[in-house]
Amino acid sequence: MVNCPSCGATLVAGLRFCRMCGYRLGEGVEEYVPTQRFDASSMPTAAAPPPATDPFQARQTWGAAPMQPIRPFGATTTLDGAQPQGSTSKLAKICRPVRGVWLWVTIIIVVLIVGGMLPLAMMSRRGGGEGGRDRVVNSILKEADDFVTADGGGAMLTGLAGPGTSLEAAGLIGGDIITNVNGKIIRDADALERLLAEAKPGQPVPVTYIRDNEPRQTQIIPNGPEGFRGMEPVRLRPNGRGVLDVDFDDRDRVRVPGTNIYGIELDGVGRNGPADLAGLKKNDIIVEFDGKPIRTAGDLRYRAGAAEPLSTVPVVVFREGQMVTIQVKMGRQR
Repeated sequence: MVNCPSCGATLVAGLRFCRMCGYRLGEGVEEYVPTQRFDASSMPTAAAPPPATDPFQARQTWGAAPMQPIRPFGATTTLDGAQPQGSTSKLAKICRPVRGVWLWVTIIIVVLIVGGMLPLAMMSRRGGGEGGRDRVVNSILKEADDFVTADGGGAMLTGLAGPGTSLEAAGLIGGDIITNVNGKIIRDADALERLLAEAKPGQPVPVTYIRDNEPRQTQIIPNGPEGFRGMEPVRLRPNGRGVLDVDFDDRDRVRVPGTNIYGIELDGVGRNGPADLAGLKKNDIIVEFDGKPIRTAGDLRYRAGAAEPLSTVPVVVFREGQMVTIQVKMGRQR
């Protein structure tokens, strides 16, 4: 050990400089590795680095390993959108086939849903429900203008939709209220439609109904699904459809004063039309047409259209407190 002649600090012998004050002590052992300088001609040549435009590249030292930007887990591209060459994450490799599988699964599910919804939409004439006209194996529900829930329960037939129906063959007319089908009580129109939809063609269905406040019984023998053609047979006749030329609608169903029966009150009569020439008047209540009871507007439209053009038809009306029969020569639809 020696002491520095300048500051007196105790030092290890052999040092060239005092570590406390820097005083030169003499020639001693070397404390630092001398700087080594290499000949530039012996260094391998390398291309100059491209100008750094990316902020990550600007901070890289030439010759060092390139600095990689941080990417979200599973991402396959850098932050600037460039795809590193030869690099694809394991998650991307897994997701690529999975995305294809889910695409096909989605397509199959959509097809199944659409395929299942289509039959449901066709089941009902109102767009859905168990009592749909197109679902049934018979033509009963197509043969009616409609069924509506009657006051006090039951389902009222609003009218026949054409000739040759199993409903008309059973003696039913518009205005009849069906209260029982095959021993089952009918509380509303939906219940009736469900039961009639289950009826098999050719198999009799016992029915209890009310007409003019009197209970009656009959049986319906359903036609097959193609057994009803609506008013097409009438339209295809050489003479076409009959014309009565009167004004009325469903709201004109009224009770005949002093009776339990209903009829259709006329809102007006076409001038010089078949009804006008025969003597029908506004406010007449039609209760019978060509021997058939008329209780709804739907049935009056059907009976008038089905009548033979230019034929003479007896029409019974209630006028001024009494029933009057008027012979009407039907017109022809042009």
